[in-house]
Amino acid sequence: MNKIIGTAGHVDHGKSALIYALTGKSMMRLPEEQKRGMTIDLGFASFKPFDDFTIGVIDVPGHERFIRNMVAGMWSLDLVMLVCCASEGWMQMTEEHAKVAYSLNIKNVICVMNKIDLVDEETLSLQEDDVSKRLLKIFGREIDIVPVSALKNIGIDALKNRITDILIESDSQNKTENLIKPYIYVDRIFSVKGAGATITGSIKNGSIKLNETLIHYPSKTEITVRSLQSYNEDREEVESVSRVAVNMRNIKKEDIKRGDMISTRQDFLFSTKEIILELEEPYNANSYKKLKEIEFAVGSECVIAYPVPLFINVKDEATNKLQKQIDSRFIRLKLSEEVALFWKSRAILISHGGSNIIGAGYIFWGAETDIITRRRITEVAGNFLGERKISEYNKLFMAVMGFMELFDNKENIEIENTIKISNLLVDNLYAENIKEQILKLLDKKQPNGDYIILSLDNIKSSVIINQTLLTHFISFMCSQKNIMLFGGGYKKYQESEAIILTNAQIELLKILDKNGLIGIEEKFLRTLPNGIKDMKVLTATAKAKFLEEGIYYSIDSYKNVKLKILDGLSSGAVISISSAKDRSGVSRKYAIPVLNAMERDGILKRKENDRIVI
Repeated sequence: MNKIIGTAGHVDHGKSALIYALTGKSMMRLPEEQKRGMTIDLGFASFKPFDDFTIGVIDVPGHERFIRNMVAGMWSLDLVMLVCCASEGWMQMTEEHAKVAYSLNIKNVICVMNKIDLVDEETLSLQEDDVSKRLLKIFGREIDIVPVSALKNIGIDALKNRITDILIESDSQNKTENLIKPYIYVDRIFSVKGAGATITGSIKNGSIKLNETLIHYPSKTEITVRSLQSYNEDREEVESVSRVAVNMRNIKKEDIKRGDMISTRQDFLFSTKEIILELEEPYNANSYKKLKEIEFAVGSECVIAYPVPLFINVKDEATNKLQKQIDSRFIRLKLSEEVALFWKSRAILISHGGSNIIGAGYIFWGAETDIITRRRITEVAGNFLGERKISEYNKLFMAVMGFMELFDNKENIEIENTIKISNLLVDNLYAENIKEQILKLLDKKQPNGDYIILSLDNIKSSVIINQTLLTHFISFMCSQKNIMLFGGGYKKYQESEAIILTNAQIELLKILDKNGLIGIEEKFLRTLPNGIKDMKVLTATAKAKFLEEGIYYSIDSYKNVKLKILDGLSSGAVISISSAKDRSGVSRKYAIPVLNAMERDGILKRKENDRIVI
């Protein structure tokens, strides 16, 4: 078992000395720290209560100017030791650090009353009573107080035993679902001569191995683990929760900064410059009306954020009319830099340039939003507030967007009251609503009595729907005989006007199926009597797919190559022409037209010579 604990508390109350007493390692790492006799950056050590149990210890800076370093050190902790000097008692930074631990929702907190050798028993008792009351006010529960003298080595064994007992008990009580894969928030970056970029951080949720391929966020660059260290030992694998140093191939030191994430491609991970934060009481969105800039901290990252309120319509009882009000449950934040985070990650808001915690809560939405999406978020939010299982994000996304893509091994996902359309899972009620909108558009007649024909662009401009979904939904409605292709557009389905394939078209379709990923080229079609015309009928009836460069695939072949290219990739993943070739097994001649077709279908978007999964 591995756990990580850390110190918090006022400067000069003996945090570094306490860690030395626990681990035998000095925390004064930087020359400036040694000169000033105080920790200004994160320090790390460890001790082993048992052979198979390692407890990593983070020494967090206590001075108020270094509160961001303190937050960066606290995010991964399994337990916080709030250190308070027996001779000085509770101080302002003791209060601030306790509030940070509370705001980060750290479950295990103990107060270490240090320097007890400097006071008599009566003074110690008075200090413990005062500290106990203050802790109760912040945390709303009793917090253990353990008296020690780090310099005199008094009470250190009792402290170790108490820490060990709490961590073992907590571990046995927190066996919950673990759908998030291993990840590390970077807290240090340096270069090793002859080996390149190395990062340190705390690994959570699983393990990483030597030579494993990981992803650097937010750049989404693939990196390879060249070497691993944990607590000064070379390792082939490091398990959570542990301190780890990772030496990497394929990335330079200058391309990484504190707060970046090293992980795998996975669900529930957002790399974004906009989030909606679910505020936890006693914080309230009305508090941010006049604030133009604040600081947003998650993991080891801290960036400038620009708060924007969300609004809801509330019925005024006096007038019986709807009035727009600020939704006090949320604050929308536009971030100065792209940040990697998970749904329901814990985050805090700090006064810009100051040290006051002005907000805390959970990541509720991790992407840019339009007004319609924001309205849906506020409408359905009630079912998803507070701490929730990570798997419930799928239900939230479905409730807001009406559908979700089934890439990255999501094919076995089960959500009630949904239907599968191509590679999408669609909410039944949402699907019925879209179907009604489209049928209403097409349920009109021309002067000659025939139903009107609308192009795909006409439908797009009239129906409020995600464009990726619309393309698949139109094909679905055609397959269900709700609508039909007719004259280059779509009209209400009529059996008498349904397209019946000729023998030549049926034979052409057989050739397409047989050729698979080789497809059919236009030069071959020109050798047939009506080859070009017959292929247009096959594409119009969604039995064939025009790529480009005169190349056609059967619709099944197109779906097959598309799934090969997207296998294991999630939204935001980068696809190069080379990787598309390797994944699909087709040559460059076919890879580029396939990628361009996927781009037209709204599955990919262009970024220079690469494509990004939407």
